[in-house]
Amino acid sequence: MTAPLGLVVDDDAGVRSFFAKVLRRNGMEIREASSGWEALLMAYTAKPAFVVTDLQMPDLDGLELCRRLRRAPTTAKLLIVVVSGAAATQRDEAVAAGCDVVLEKPCSPAVLVTTIQRLLVKRFRSTRTH
Repeated sequence: MTAPLGLVVDDDAGVRSFFAKVLRRNGMEIREASSGWEALLMAYTAKPAFVVTDLQMPDLDGLELCRRLRRAPTTAKLLIVVVSGAAATQRDEAVAAGCDVVLEKPCSPAVLVTTIQRLLVKRFRSTRTH
């Protein structure tokens, strides 16, 4: 079985690098993007299984990234996990924009990995039964 490809998006290099390292240590292939625009381009070309993104980024924020990923046929079904310290109203907006799960920053590595693994298993099972 091949490692799932994921994309970690955050304008904070430390956070991005930390999440990427945690996910790689858990058997996932990870690409990193420092902006929403870079993430959008990478998602369209690399076709990851999941995206982990922050909401608050300077150019294309996480909400708009979610909306655009959901609208494009090639990325409409990928899993989107938002990790953010944003207010509850913004977290609700993220769900409305199409993210699958919102995790609060700071997020423990175990919670991030378990959440992604659970979503991947659920997606795999649903595609096998349909």
